[in-house]
Amino acid sequence: MGMDIFYGTRLSLVLSLLLSCVVYAGQDSNSLWRPDEKLAGLAKLFETGKVRQIVVDQNSSADFNTIQKAIDSIPQDNNERVVVLIKPGFYKQRVLILKDKPFITLRGTDPYKTIISYDLNAQMMKPDGSRTYGSDCATLLVKEASDIILENLTVENTFGPHPQALAVKLASDRAIVVNCRFLGGQDTLMTHSGRQYYLNCYIEGGTDFIYGHAQAVFENCLIHSKESSHITAHAATEPNLPTGYVFYNCRVTTADGVMTDLGRPWRPYARVVYYSCWLDKGIIPEGWNNWSDPNREKTAFYAEYKSSGPGNNPSARVKWSYQLTDEESIKFLPENFMKVNGKTTDEWLQKILDFRKAVCGSKNENPDKAKAAIKD
Repeated sequence: MGMDIFYGTRLSLVLSLLLSCVVYAGQDSNSLWRPDEKLAGLAKLFETGKVRQIVVDQNSSADFNTIQKAIDSIPQDNNERVVVLIKPGFYKQRVLILKDKPFITLRGTDPYKTIISYDLNAQMMKPDGSRTYGSDCATLLVKEASDIILENLTVENTFGPHPQALAVKLASDRAIVVNCRFLGGQDTLMTHSGRQYYLNCYIEGGTDFIYGHAQAVFENCLIHSKESSHITAHAATEPNLPTGYVFYNCRVTTADGVMTDLGRPWRPYARVVYYSCWLDKGIIPEGWNNWSDPNREKTAFYAEYKSSGPGNNPSARVKWSYQLTDEESIKFLPENFMKVNGKTTDEWLQKILDFRKAVCGSKNENPDKAKAAIKD
């Protein structure tokens, strides 16, 4: 009962503070991404019960002067929310969160002022000489720790455009990322596994810079391609797995002179949908790539629904991709796509949906009606 009252009070606070939903899909292609302070209310909904806060500041007295020391101080198999508040600064360090450290929130105050940076690549040897880093070269590496929340942070890998040099590897079920910037070249963000929700984030890179096996929704995000290559590389090894990417009301922009595709299938049953997204002129007319394997044209599911912008070219898309009808698009709405095993709305998803309803003033059951209400 007490937790229900707390949750109700928290949601009422969100309702009173959030009056509109940020939608970038209709803005000018040169508009800059920006964080939205009001969206911090989402992470707050998960700070129920006993919440511990640890402060990190490398320039003054605080609980710790590095992020890793703060994480290491959290007990193993922690089952309560711990907020690691990272004060503004440039943190030249790697961050590792292992499986036995769930329920951690990494929170900055401003993603342009709280920056976590490193410069490893996948081909470098580990210090003990045992093997190369592979995808564990990430600046922020989350290894199967559930219920991770990232907020108001920039995480970057500055090594360069190639080879693989991850900014973030996120193996986390029920993960939430809000108001974050992920910067890199090849393989910027690995959505390794689990259900993941990205809200109002900026993600840039070159080749396959959003990739992995996860079941992920990117909502109101700005996706920026810096290289004539491939934006996504989703992976699924079997049909009908509850996995894939939905880019919902996102902007996809390209650097000057870049011509790139929307994605290619890292594994045969990749699934990617761009839902009501604005596409820049640097998206190639064909839209998609088969990873030099015609057999994957029979198994991958690549689709768009009501794309707009100069990169929207339905008639020129590869014949094995889809332009969804209104009826077909319903299953890819966030409230449907993010269900457990595609069937069940759990507490994690329900909180996200309650927040979206509070922010947008609509359940988004009718996307056109919802967007009209937002613009008004």
